[in-house]
Amino acid sequence: MKKSAYQQMGDEVKILINEAKVRNNLNDEGLAKKIGMPLPTLRNRKCNPGRFRMDDIWLIEQLAGRPLRGETSQ
Repeated sequence: MKKSAYQQMGDEVKILINEAKVRNNLNDEGLAKKIGMPLPTLRNRKCNPGRFRMDDIWLIEQLAGRPLRGETSQ
């Protein structure tokens, strides 16, 4: 079964987060500090990527060194 555009974008956010962590040698705690977010909030939003705000995504993009891929072509 094909994923919805919403699910695909959620997967892209998760990939972006992992890339930011790897590129900057961070764990969840370090990433949360870098973007100014409480650790429990980061963990909650990682499970529900649609809850990230645009300013949070922008900061994560800066750490990952690339923009969020928005392609949801089917």
